[in-house]
Amino acid sequence: MIELVLGGTRSGKSQYAEAMALHSGLSVTYIATARAGVDDTEMDARIARHRERRPADWQVVEAPRDLATSLEGLASPRHFLLVDCLTLWLTNLLDEENPLPWQRERAALLSVLPKLSGSIV
Repeated sequence: MIELVLGGTRSGKSQYAEAMALHSGLSVTYIATARAGVDDTEMDARIARHRERRPADWQVVEAPRDLATSLEGLASPRHFLLVDCLTLWLTNLLDEENPLPWQRERAALLSVLPKLSGSIV
């Protein structure tokens, strides 16, 4: 199952997805796309709040750019992958001076999504 959670900024998307992960009964991997330590104290504070909320047994993978590779390597029927968030992933790619990373990563994600198993939110 692949589910996209939409909503406005700070509307509870992450908490909703985290609740889904908790209730899934599956092993959870939190795929974080935010970049910490980039002179953004507000983002650093948000990342800290997310870390505090997460259960200690959740695996965390940082994937600010190579999302398709991370998903492909982690997806399985017994696994719940929580990606937080696509907007930050897109921002990380568009922040580059060269548009090729965005085009390459977009194509990779669209190619790998239909092949994935397990739960991905």
